[in-house]
Amino acid sequence: MKVLIASTREQEETIRELVQHLKVDIFPRFFEKEELQEMYEVGVLQLEDNHFSLFGTLQEAFRVISSLQTIVFILETKEPASLPLHYQEIFEKNVMILQRFDISFPFYLSHFTNKKSYISYLDYATPANTYLI
Repeated sequence: MKVLIASTREQEETIRELVQHLKVDIFPRFFEKEELQEMYEVGVLQLEDNHFSLFGTLQEAFRVISSLQTIVFILETKEPASLPLHYQEIFEKNVMILQRFDISFPFYLSHFTNKKSYISYLDYATPANTYLI
């Protein structure tokens, strides 16, 4: 007999937050607005209710969370595409984990070479607050 523990709502919320962080904060640093719209139309990082049934156990949810966190960590480095081969392999391993859970992330680390300047990134950035001064 094997006992499985279901994933928690907090884990599901963490997964949603990490996906949102990738879409809102990280992708605009590397892709133009039109490219982002096309990616989202074809379902890149699209989470639906059936995804959460695919990683319904505690262990599977932790795998998805750790994969997303690893990808975020690598992409937040100064020059992600110029990292040593070891990091590229880690990136690809975590992309494969996401794909096993039917989460569309069709990228290699080489897709993240054209980092925008800070000024052009501000066009797509979400403000930390909405107060007008």
